[in-house]
Amino acid sequence: MDKKEKGISRLAFLLGPGVITAATVLGPGSITVSSKSGALMEYSVLWAVVIAGVFMATFTRMAARIGCLNDDSLLNIVRTKQHPVLAVVVGLSVFLIAGGFQTGNNIGVGLAMDAMFGGGMMLWAPIFTIIALLFIWISRDFYKLLEKVMMTLVVIMIVAFIANVFMAAPSVGKIALGLVPSQPKIWGLVIAISATSFSIAAAAYQAYLVQGKGWSAAFLKKAQRDATIGIVILCGLAALIMITSAAVLAPRGIGVKSAVDMAIQLEPLLGPLAKLLFLFGLLAASFSSFVSNAVLGGMFLSDGFGLGKSLNDISVKVFTTLLLLFSTTLAVILKTNPIEVLVVAQASTILGGPLVAIVLLLLGNNKDVLQEHTNKPVTNVIAVLAILWISYLSYNQLMAFIG
Repeated sequence: MDKKEKGISRLAFLLGPGVITAATVLGPGSITVSSKSGALMEYSVLWAVVIAGVFMATFTRMAARIGCLNDDSLLNIVRTKQHPVLAVVVGLSVFLIAGGFQTGNNIGVGLAMDAMFGGGMMLWAPIFTIIALLFIWISRDFYKLLEKVMMTLVVIMIVAFIANVFMAAPSVGKIALGLVPSQPKIWGLVIAISATSFSIAAAAYQAYLVQGKGWSAAFLKKAQRDATIGIVILCGLAALIMITSAAVLAPRGIGVKSAVDMAIQLEPLLGPLAKLLFLFGLLAASFSSFVSNAVLGGMFLSDGFGLGKSLNDISVKVFTTLLLLFSTTLAVILKTNPIEVLVVAQASTILGGPLVAIVLLLLGNNKDVLQEHTNKPVTNVIAVLAILWISYLSYNQLMAFIG
C-alpha cells in the first residue's frame, strides 16, 4: 500500500458512522443555541453540554452494538422482538424529531443566504429543498461531491473557533464553575441544548449507519470507539462555541438576534472577515445535515411500517420528500424572529425522545439481540438517568407549548 492509499484509509477511518452522526446533528440549531446560551448565560450552562454528551455517547454506542451484531434493521428487531405497533410508533416519533431538526436546517440556510445575498426565508428555504430533492431522486453522486466541499467549510469554521478561543481569552475559572450544575436563567435554552447535543434519533441512526458500512461483530470495538469520537467532536464544538460567545458577545450585551450577531464571535481572530466565514460555515453546517437528517426521518418511518430501510427504496424517498416539504413549509410560514423559531424548533425535538430511548435501553439488555454484549450496569445507570432527564425536559417543553 503506497502513501496515498494509506492516507485514504486513514481518512475513511475518520469519516466513519460516528462522524456522520455528528455531522447530521451539527446543524444551525447547535451553533445558534450554543451561541445564544453563551451570550445570555455566559459559561453557566456548560454542564448541560457535558451531560448531553455523556448521554448521547451512551446511546450511540448502544445502537452501534445493535447494528453490528444483527442483520435485521433496528425497527425490524423492534417489530419481531417487541411489537409491530411499537415499531410504527418509534418510526413516527423519529420522523417528527427529524422534522424539528429539518425546520432548523431550513431556517439556518435561510439566515445565512439572506445575510449574504438578501431574499429572505421565502426564497432560500424552497430553493435548497428543491436541490435536496434533486439529489435524493436523481443524483446522489453529485451530492457526495458537494457534501465534501460543504463539510470542508465546516472544518474551516471549527479551526477558526479553536484559534479564536485563544484570542478571546475566556475566563478559565468561570469555565470551571460552568461545569458545575446550577439553576439556569433560561430553561428553554437548556432544553434546546439537550435537544441539539443529545439527539436520541441520531443515536438510534447509528445502528443503520454501521450496517451500511458493512460492519459486523468483528468491528464491534471499532464501531463503539468511532461512536465516541463522533460525539466528542459534536459536543466539544458546542462547548467551544458557547465559551467563545460568553467571552466575546456577553460582555458587549449582544443577545444573538441574527446570524450576523453570531458572526461577531470570530472578530478577535478574523476581524472584518468574521461575518463572511461564519455565514459560510453556518450555511455549510445547515446543508451538511440537510439531506442526511431528512433521510434519517424518512428511513425510520419507512422501516417502521416495514416498507424499506435504504435510500434505494422508493418508500424511503417518498417519506423523505414529505419531511422536506413539511419542514420547509413550516419554516416559511412562521413569521416571528427566525432565531427564536430555530431555538423552539430544536427544543421541540425533545418531545419524542423518551420513547425512543426506552426502546433502545430494552434492546440493549435483550440477550436475543446482543448475546453476551448486553449493557453493563454502569451503562444502564447512565441510560436510566438520561431517560429521566429527557422526560423531565419533555414535560417542561410540553408545558411551555400548552402555556
